Amino acid sequence: MKAGVWLTLIALLSFGTADCGAQSTASYAGAWTVTVENDIPTGSDNNYTNGIGVSWVSRAIDTYAERSFIRRWGDFWSFLPFVGNSNYRTYVAWSIAHEMHTPDDIKVADPPRDDQPYAGVLYLDNVIYARNERSTHAWQLRVGVVGPSSQADNVQKWFHKVVDSDEPMGWDTQLPDEPVLNVGYTGAYLLAQGNLGKSASWRVVPVANAGVGNYFTGAGLGVYGEVGWNLIEALGGTALRQGFNVASTVGAGPVDRWSVSLSGGLAGYGVAHYLPLDGTVFKNSRSVDTKPFIGMATLGVAVRHGGFVFFVGRTFFTKTFETERERVEFGTLSLSWYF
Repeated sequence: MKAGVWLTLIALLSFGTADCGAQSTASYAGAWTVTVENDIPTGSDNNYTNGIGVSWVSRAIDTYAERSFIRRWGDFWSFLPFVGNSNYRTYVAWSIAHEMHTPDDIKVADPPRDDQPYAGVLYLDNVIYARNERSTHAWQLRVGVVGPSSQADNVQKWFHKVVDSDEPMGWDTQLPDEPVLNVGYTGAYLLAQGNLGKSASWRVVPVANAGVGNYFTGAGLGVYGEVGWNLIEALGGTALRQGFNVASTVGAGPVDRWSVSLSGGLAGYGVAHYLPLDGTVFKNSRSVDTKPFIGMATLGVAVRHGGFVFFVGRTFFTKTFETERERVEFGTLSLSWYF
């Protein structure tokens, strides 16, 4: 699947119409989320071929005891713009994620130099969310490692053996070990919303993001629309998103009836550096030049009931590098549950 370029680029943050000053049920609900991305729906096995992540999102930090770790951790980041502001509520989240990137033909031991390099990335994301009734601001710190230490080669070889698929032959050419350090910001604003009958409603949300570091350096702008039945007072995770962050669970909570939403989004990104394509920064490695501008489109369906949220989506990209064999396209499945 040719989508790895966008695990970090794609931004969609959650925000909604809940009053930030009200002690709503949603404010007292945190969430776990498991996300799997793969190119199986596209019938390919190349570029960003697999990703899996587990995320934990807190409830509003002012609902925790003052001496608790979560409260202290959120307060520590109060120097960031909007975080700790009286007009916003603060939430914290952590995600651990693993990515695999492979060239077009995994049966070749020495892949062409003008194709996607083999790369495995293992990282931990810490995200601080500041959310009010119309906007969300999210600050991300990513730390991890690219290279053999990620164990992507062993994981893919094992999995392909289990499912009796082609053995990937070129992992000896993968990017070398290098620490990953990246910081990022994403902002989103509820531009418009309305009702369609008694239970259906819609909303439109522009988003913007930027990142600096050896994983991703660049910026993006996008917009998504969502329409559905019994929409909850939260947005995100259904169209544009950032990595394995599950912004749609921030400030949200269990629902006592079925909620179904359809979403679609468009975004454009200016890219200065993207690790899985442009290679490592401090060591020599294989690489291809990421195109300076990349477009993206995404479609998704989210279903909520009780304490569970199920999401399925499809993401498409324009050309990510000049000698790319196929366009980026991949599927996403995620399951969230509230605690």
